[in-house]
Amino acid sequence: MPGRLGVSESDEVIRISCKDIPGRNMYCDDEAYEEIRNRLKSYPAAETGIHFIDTGNYHYMSRIFTSFIDRKYDLYLLDNHNDMQRAGLGEILSCGSWALDVLEKDENLSSLYVYGPGSFEAEGEKCDVTLMGKTVSGRVYRGKGFESGDHPVYLSVDKDILDMEECVTNWDQGNLSMAELIELIHLCVAGKNLTGADICGGISETDPECTGDILSENTESDRKLLEEIRKYF
Repeated sequence: MPGRLGVSESDEVIRISCKDIPGRNMYCDDEAYEEIRNRLKSYPAAETGIHFIDTGNYHYMSRIFTSFIDRKYDLYLLDNHNDMQRAGLGEILSCGSWALDVLEKDENLSSLYVYGPGSFEAEGEKCDVTLMGKTVSGRVYRGKGFESGDHPVYLSVDKDILDMEECVTNWDQGNLSMAELIELIHLCVAGKNLTGADICGGISETDPECTGDILSENTESDRKLLEEIRKYF
């Protein structure tokens, strides 16, 4: 899993490999969680900056990044899935349960905003938005640490919210264009203190469906998102 990518031309780019850690693909067991977190905490900016975290199989990394935030914050999740499913295999953390884990356990989380899915299994206050004439479903949930007021924002983007013409991921995808996603990012974070962000989604180079063109498209989508998000730091 790639690590932090800096937010300016002069920033250092750090790649952190976790391939040697067992118990980390889609599900993240307790031992893997602690080992990954230990590797990250040796870097001074484990919370801040823009992180690229490989395919959506590893979206649970957002749970680890946000665990370093030591003050009240709001989390914005832009994703074709709400990642609020009850974890299978007991309470083990997964790419599909991490947002619910944050909501239910993180004492610093004030509010969780989820944009993208057409339907939600978990109830929440509607906060739909219109992007270039298209309605994007949204919900807001109040966390254990809910407080009224302005808080720093952590932004998490899964590229499976995009139409397949923009990029190809290993999960079912939404129908946003890159321009619509960029507008959604602006609506979520403009004028706020963006404390950190992560981007996941794509397809493994070892996937039999992966081609050179797909890799090029995915790299270009990463570049566009990095270019947009770094404006808010």
